[in-house]
Amino acid sequence: MNLNREGKTLYRDGRFAEARGKYQLARELDPDFLAPWLNLACSYAREERFTEATEQAVALIRHAYVPGAREVMEAADLGALQIRPQELAKLKSALAEASTNWSKAARDGFVFVARTQPPVKLEGQGILVLGMNQEIYAWLPRSGRYLPITAEDGRVLAFARSPDGRRIVFLRAGRLVRAAGQADLLRGLGVRELDLVSMALGPLVELPGDVRQVTMWFAGQGAFEMELAGAAGVSSKFHFDGEKLEPSQRIHRRFSASVHPVVLTATGVAPTGRVVTDAGCGFSAHDEIDGNGLPGIRISAGAGKGFFLDARYGAGLDGLPFPGSASSPSKALSPARKTR
Repeated sequence: MNLNREGKTLYRDGRFAEARGKYQLARELDPDFLAPWLNLACSYAREERFTEATEQAVALIRHAYVPGAREVMEAADLGALQIRPQELAKLKSALAEASTNWSKAARDGFVFVARTQPPVKLEGQGILVLGMNQEIYAWLPRSGRYLPITAEDGRVLAFARSPDGRRIVFLRAGRLVRAAGQADLLRGLGVRELDLVSMALGPLVELPGDVRQVTMWFAGQGAFEMELAGAAGVSSKFHFDGEKLEPSQRIHRRFSASVHPVVLTATGVAPTGRVVTDAGCGFSAHDEIDGNGLPGIRISAGAGKGFFLDARYGAGLDGLPFPGSASSPSKALSPARKTR
């Protein structure tokens, strides 16, 4: 990070070749630190060396499709690539290839929520931002690699995965409303679907009103259903088809053993007693408090004691409790850091 900062100082002074020396060394020291990858591409673009800029952008997309693709396509200094047909064609080809590879790896992996940084503290009363710094990741047991699945600015609170493993629906953070003598409420939550086959994201659909609790699950034949308990305690039921939220009166809240409801309240997602098994790789996973008193995921295989996934700020099968909540115990992946 120091090298990247030094590179940025040179970059702002127009000393692009010297800046690249810093970025290249930073990338070599930590390939999962994505900022130098992006800054290398931008430095070439600023010199109008568009072929080399595209090569660096393509390398980032292939190395870290999520969130690299978003970074490349949104970086202001790389905008010139998108108005040059030859360079844009290279980017689109790399995006399509990387999406396919990332999709296959993600579907074969074990998916969970982890914090990439310490969460923003929720102290006092009023309207508090839910800056939990949480994203969805996939752990690949055969290689030990961790892949980011979402790039939602750390706003993922909870998720559910379809029975066939091809879809993920997640709740995106809004705010926590606290007032003396009243129940805490969640405001401005959104729901979004990710197709793991195409890695395509659906629109973010805002949930109506303030809620005390959200219960969500995949029902029969892959239908996604939700129940929202409002501020007055009245529950509303909805279907979500990936694009719109539709009221429903037909949801029956009797869950079979094959249905796993995910519950988010104003204290977050509490660790569950659920055990997830992967027969193909021969391991099981469950929520457990680690040696630092943080929520984590223990992987067990055979007769050994097992180990925790490398999530130094906390991880959970469905989500995590908010810090300081009654359900929260008193560290993230080595994240694909993307700070410019």
